[in-house]
Amino acid sequence: MSIEVQHHTLIDIATIIISNNNDYFLIEDDVEKIMDVSSMPHYIKEDWINYNKKELTQSVIDKHIKVYTDKYESQYPPSVATEKTLSTLKSIKRHLIIKKII
Repeated sequence: MSIEVQHHTLIDIATIIISNNNDYFLIEDDVEKIMDVSSMPHYIKEDWINYNKKELTQSVIDKHIKVYTDKYESQYPPSVATEKTLSTLKSIKRHLIIKKII
């Protein structure tokens, strides 16, 4: 998950990468809305995700890799969790490239 502020509305927008059977999607919405949905029952969360998910693009995965690379490089000693997340993001990027070729 990465969060950035929309400059014209000053709303925090979260971008979340979701995996479903080796297909990757993204949810991009207001942080407050995502927090509200996350506290709802499971069937409502699934419906909301299915309705709002978008296909994951190369630019979004590159943005996430940059965020976590900067986070990894700024930590001393480096966090194992951040290293694992960065590794997973690079794996997803590789999967998207291969999927695009095939």
